[in-house]
Amino acid sequence: ITITITMETCTDDNVFAITSFLLPRDLFNLALVCKCFGWKNASSTKSTKSRQGWPWSMMEEASRRRVSAAKNDKDNPWRGSDLITIRGEESWMAVGYRLYLLQSSLIFSKIIGSAISHVNDDMTHVQCKRRETVGFSVAICQKVMTAGKHCTQFTITQRGGIYMGIIRSSIHGWPKKRIKHEDFRVYCRSQSDPGYVGNVDQYYYYDERNKLKNGDVFGMLLDLDQGTMTVYKNGECLGVKVRGLAGHYCWAVTMNKNGHNIPSVYIRPGSMKKEI
Repeated sequence: ITITITMETCTDDNVFAITSFLLPRDLFNLALVCKCFGWKNASSTKSTKSRQGWPWSMMEEASRRRVSAAKNDKDNPWRGSDLITIRGEESWMAVGYRLYLLQSSLIFSKIIGSAISHVNDDMTHVQCKRRETVGFSVAICQKVMTAGKHCTQFTITQRGGIYMGIIRSSIHGWPKKRIKHEDFRVYCRSQSDPGYVGNVDQYYYYDERNKLKNGDVFGMLLDLDQGTMTVYKNGECLGVKVRGLAGHYCWAVTMNKNGHNIPSVYIRPGSMKKEI
């Protein structure tokens, strides 16, 4: 049976059903190329309604519904995250894009401390703004690794004192403005949750030869079945750097600014086929 839907017979429900299968960039493209999808009343604001009944375009409403569904999903670990809360006058498509990144990619979803910041609002890219004791400020990824093998790549965009590795996933709920190693160790040792099994609460790899170059790519293979972390540099295996890993972890970066350089690094999912 073939069902044909024209613009004259297409209802809002038809549009929202179709757009539920689209990526955020596809929603944005639809808003650009089709007036009925991207138009909003020029005089409307977030406190007034347009002719469709919303103070935004149809694609904005499609994005808002996605975010609302994620917030109401009890199984969604990011339902209470600030990342899926609209900020000021930004669009719902911007919030929907952050939700998409949380669900499908690796991003630095949380930064503790004042020395590290995102680069140009890119949540995959962080930099060190000032000198500080290593480890006090940390950028943490949203993905929680509990078992099996996990691989990622850190790419150096500006060399400097960059430390890449893992930290306990509970860091997402850390109540203080910065991390002191002893405070964090005591906190982790006081927990009885299965995520704290083992004695390694955080581990960072640092190029001891300090020969980092812009564009260097560090691959990390976390094997929680074996309790090991293997490090690669530009495709060359540097060996197993730490053993005895157990519990739950997130990828993390801490940095220290030396001289005039502003060290920076971005993260992306790795391919275990390339790293192994």
